[in-house]
Amino acid sequence: MRSWVINLSAGTGAGTAVFVGVAVKAADSGGALLWGLAAGAAVITGLSGAIGTHVARKSAGSPEPKPPGPLQGPPNNLPMLSMYFTGRAAENERIVSVLRRPDVERRQKNERSLPRVCVLYGATGAGKSQLAVAYALQHLHRHTLTWWLHASRPDALRTELLELAEYVGIPEQESKNVVLMNLWSRLRDQSGWLLVYDGWPAYDDSLRPLLPSEGDGEVLITTQQHHGWTGLRADPIELRAFPESEGIEFLRRRFGIAPDHVTDADHRAMTSLGRQLGWLPLALEQAAAYIVQAEITVAEYLRDLPGGASVEDTFRLSIIRVSEASPAAVDLLQLLAFMASEDVQKTTLTQHRSVLPGRLCAVMTDPVTFNREVMLLVDHSLVTRSGDWRDGSAAYGMHPRVQILIHDELNEAARLEWSQAAVRLMEACFPTTPDLLASWPVCERLMPHVEAVIDKLAWGDDADGGYGASQDPEALARLLHRVGMYQEHRCDWVRALDFFEQEAELREIGDDDELARATARYAMARQHYLLAALDEAEQECRLALDLCADHEGEAFLRLRAQCQRQLGGIMRERNRFPEALEAVQTAVKIYEGQTWREESLDWAVAEQEIGLIHRNAGQLAQAAVHYERAEERIPSRGSQEPPEYTVFRAMLQRDLGIVAQDRGQLELAEERLKSALETCKVHRGGEDFETAQVAKFLADVLRRRGEQHREDARRTVQPLRRLDLARQARAALERADALLGPVVELHSKRSEAEEHKYASCLNKLGSLRLAQGRTGEAKQILEQAEKIYRRAYGNQHYYRAKSLTRLGPVLRAEGDDLRAERVLRDAGEIFRTALGGDHPVLMAVYEHLADCVADRGDPREADLLRAEAKRIRQSL
Repeated sequence: MRSWVINLSAGTGAGTAVFVGVAVKAADSGGALLWGLAAGAAVITGLSGAIGTHVARKSAGSPEPKPPGPLQGPPNNLPMLSMYFTGRAAENERIVSVLRRPDVERRQKNERSLPRVCVLYGATGAGKSQLAVAYALQHLHRHTLTWWLHASRPDALRTELLELAEYVGIPEQESKNVVLMNLWSRLRDQSGWLLVYDGWPAYDDSLRPLLPSEGDGEVLITTQQHHGWTGLRADPIELRAFPESEGIEFLRRRFGIAPDHVTDADHRAMTSLGRQLGWLPLALEQAAAYIVQAEITVAEYLRDLPGGASVEDTFRLSIIRVSEASPAAVDLLQLLAFMASEDVQKTTLTQHRSVLPGRLCAVMTDPVTFNREVMLLVDHSLVTRSGDWRDGSAAYGMHPRVQILIHDELNEAARLEWSQAAVRLMEACFPTTPDLLASWPVCERLMPHVEAVIDKLAWGDDADGGYGASQDPEALARLLHRVGMYQEHRCDWVRALDFFEQEAELREIGDDDELARATARYAMARQHYLLAALDEAEQECRLALDLCADHEGEAFLRLRAQCQRQLGGIMRERNRFPEALEAVQTAVKIYEGQTWREESLDWAVAEQEIGLIHRNAGQLAQAAVHYERAEERIPSRGSQEPPEYTVFRAMLQRDLGIVAQDRGQLELAEERLKSALETCKVHRGGEDFETAQVAKFLADVLRRRGEQHREDARRTVQPLRRLDLARQARAALERADALLGPVVELHSKRSEAEEHKYASCLNKLGSLRLAQGRTGEAKQILEQAEKIYRRAYGNQHYYRAKSLTRLGPVLRAEGDDLRAERVLRDAGEIFRTALGGDHPVLMAVYEHLADCVADRGDPREADLLRAEAKRIRQSL
C-alpha cells in the first residue's frame, strides 16, 4: 500500500486538496462516511493526476526516468602483472576468504550491504602491489567492475576516483565533490565491483570520503601500515619475503630456465643469491633484471655485490650500468627522484621540456629516442610505465626506495640542479589561474608532485639560499603563490598560509620586486584573517600597504584596493564599523577611477563587503542596497558567464537571505538560501566549505520556521489545522537536522585551526537541539561555543553574546531561571556596548529576557522589554 500511495503522490497535488476539503467537514461532523469519501476522492484525483502527468510527459517527448545502468565491466585499468609472478598461494587464499565472505547478519536484517575490506600490509618491496594485481586478474570474470587506484596521496587519489566516475558514466559537474557522491551512489546500487587502493600510507578518518561506505563490493588496500584500520572493519593480512621455494621459482622464471633444465649448479646459485638478498621480491627482481641485461652469471653478479647486500645495492649496480649506456636516461632518473613516486604524466614532461637541462630536453624532443631511454630504465626495473601513449595517458613511476637512493647519492651541485629543474617543471605546468574552477582538475593532478618537489627542495650554502643555482630564481616563489591560491580557494587556509609564508620568505631574500613582496604579504594577511588571527592579519596587511604606498601603476592600485578591503574585514571583525567602512570605500574609489574594473569581480565584491559591514552593524536596509548594487557591478558576459560569476550571484542570494532572516521574513529567507545552496552544490559540491556555510544558515532558518509552526499550532483551536502545523514543524526540524549534521561534521574536522567557525555551527546546532526537546545536549553544545568565542575574541565580543543569547532559553527550559536571566543580561550589555542599542540582535535578547522576568513575577519590566523588541522590529 505504501508504494501505491507514493506513486499517486507523484501525479498531482489536487488529490490532497480534495482530501483536506472533505476531511475538514468530516472532522466537524464526526461522520465516518465523509472520511471514506475523502480518502476515495484523494485516490481518484491522485490517479487522474498521475495518468495526466504520464500522458503529458509522453506527448512532450520527455523520456521516463531510468534507473542507473549496470557497471560497465571489463576492460579494466590494472597495471601489468609481471610474467614472472609466482607463489603467494596462501596469501591469495586469505584475501579470497576475506573479500568473498558474506555478511549474513546484515542480510538477515535486510540492511544495505557494506563493502568487504581487506588490508594487505608488508615492508617496502614485499610484492604487495603484484599480489593485488594477481588477485584482481584471477577474479576478473566475477567482478562487474575492477579499478586500480594509486592511494599514496589524497589529491592524486581524488583525481583517479573522478576518472573512474567518468568511466562508469557519471555526468560531469563543476563540483568534483558532487561527482564523487554520485559515484558512491552508483556503487551502492550495484554489486560485484572491486576497487584496489595501492600504497595507502596510513588510514585517517579525514580520508573516509575517498572510500565507498555502502554497496555489495570489495575494497583491497595495500599499505606498509599494520595498525589503524579498525574503523574500516578491515582484516589485515601480512605479506613477508618469499619462502625459499617460491623465491627460487621466481628466479627460475625471471632467468628463463625451463623447469626440467634447472641444474644443481643453477639451484645453488639461485639459493645463494636469494639468501644474500633476504628473499625480498623487489631485490630479487632488481638483481635478476641486471643479470639478464648484462648477460652475466649469478656468480659474477654476487662478486660485484657487497657482503650483507641491501635492496639499495642491487639498484646501485643497475644505475651504474644504465649510466654507462645512456647518461640521458640517468638524467631522467634524477628528475623523477624529486617528484612523486607515481603518475608522472608523459605529457607533463614532454610539453614543458624546454625548462629542463639541455641533454634531457634534447632527448625529449625526439619521441623515438625518448621512448628508447624509458625502455632502458624499464628493462632494468628502475622505472615503471603505465597507460597508453596513443591516447595521452602514458605515465611513469619510480619505487620510493629508488628515489631515496638516487637523491642521497647526488652531490650538492647535482642535487641543486635537479631540484631546481623539478621546480621549474612544476611551475611551467601549474595553471596560472588556480582560482578558477576550470583549473582545479589540473591542480589536483599536479599537487602530489608539487608537494614532493617542495619536500625534497635542495638549498645551497651561498648567501641567497641557492637562488644562484637556478636558471629562473623566481620559479619557486611563483609556484608557491599559485599553489597557495589554489588551497585558499579550496578553503584549506592552513595549507595556503604555509605556502604563502614560504613565498614571503623567498621574496625577502630575493630581488627588490616590491609588488611581489607586497602580494605575498597580502596573501598571508588574508589567510590569517580567515583563521581569525586578526593581529597577524592587520600587521601583514599594513606591511603590504606600505610597500604599495609610493607606486601608482595598475598592478599596485589593484593590490592597494585588495589590502583596503582586507583591512575593512579585519576592522569589521573587531566591531570597528566606521573604520571598516572607510577602508572598503577607499577601495571602491580606486575602482571607480579605473577602466580595468570591468575585468573582474573586484568592484562587485567590494560592494558585497560594504553590505556585510552594514549588516553586522544592524543597518539591514543599507546592507540590502549594497548587495543589490554588488549584483549590478558584476561584469556582463552574456550567455558565457564564468562559473565564478554564477557562484558569486549565489553568495549574494545567501546574503540577502540572511538579511531577510534578520528581518523575520523567514519564508523569503528560506527561498533565497535554497536557491543559493542549489547553485553552490552544482558548482562547488555538497562537501565544499562555502556550500556548507549556506547550508548552515538555511538550517537555522528552517529551525526557526519549525518553532514558528509549533507556536502557531499551540494557538489554533482547529484540530486538523493543529495537526497540519505540528507536521510542518516536525518536517522543518528534520530538514534542518539533515542539513546541519554534515556541516557540523565538516567544521569539527577543521576545528583545530578554525575554532571560531566551528563555534558558529555549534550555536545553530544548540538551538536546533533545544527545538527538538534535547535540552541537555543543547546546553552542552552552546556552552562549548561560548568558551570558544571567549578564548578567540575575549569576553566582550558580540560573537560570545550570540552564544549567550541562545544559551538563555536552554537554561530556562531546564528550570535554571536565575542563570538564564543573568546570561541574557550579559548578552544584552555586550551587544549594546559593541553594536549600539538599536541592533537587531537585541530583539531575541529582550524577548527571552522578558519571559524570564515574567516568570519571576515582574510583568511591568517584561512589558518594557517586549516593547523594546517590538520597537527594533518595526524599525527594520
